Amino acid sequence: MKQTLYLFLIGILASTLAHAQQESNRRWEYKMFAGYNLGASTPLPLPAEIRAIRAWSPGVSGTLAFHVTRWLSAEWGITSGLAIDVKGMSVEADVMYMNTSLVVGEGDHTGTFSGLFTGRNKTSVHNGYLVVPLLAARRIAQCTFRLGGYFALNRDAKFEGQAFDGYIRNGGPAGDRINVEMSAFDFSDQIRKTDAGLMALADWFFTNKLALTGQFSWGLLPLFPSDFNGVPYKMYNIYFMGGIAYKL
Repeated sequence: MKQTLYLFLIGILASTLAHAQQESNRRWEYKMFAGYNLGASTPLPLPAEIRAIRAWSPGVSGTLAFHVTRWLSAEWGITSGLAIDVKGMSVEADVMYMNTSLVVGEGDHTGTFSGLFTGRNKTSVHNGYLVVPLLAARRIAQCTFRLGGYFALNRDAKFEGQAFDGYIRNGGPAGDRINVEMSAFDFSDQIRKTDAGLMALADWFFTNKLALTGQFSWGLLPLFPSDFNGVPYKMYNIYFMGGIAYKL
């Protein structure tokens, strides 16, 4: 009788522990994903100074992330984690009367000039962020949707390019006309060290472990601080990421 009672108690304990483990597994979810970023660090709407976009390229941009979700019920949860997020682009545009500062090293005039530039502009942006999201999660069948915000630290900033085939009115509209054959600029040191904004994600699990994933992020902080005058308009990080996720 004692042996039977002991076995019975051990069976109850083992069943309880197994149930607790299953319940824990259901309540916590760990996911890794990687993808490619498409988008731009751009003003919205496009200002009148930008007359035409000649070319655009996403460059080497991508996301590698680890997310943890605490499921509060079968359908609702909270997600956070950490991501390495590289956002970049290269764009060439025709501009007119764009207020900026240029270092001119070729042509009849050389030096640093500030004023209204008209001509062609090519800009390369490459920013590497450490991103912490905080998202509400909703599970529907094979899909999971997440919506919330993020905070990011910029660990690798680059914003540089060339202005060419144009001229700058030094000092303003009535200033001396300085022809610009080729001028380089580098505003990397002026980029804001933090970013924050809105984030939305969607996962479609085509197996128990693997999912196609998409992420949209919209930065609410301008790329440059308000006292920076090298770019005459506010620019924001707006990017879409497509990739694949693995549930651990």
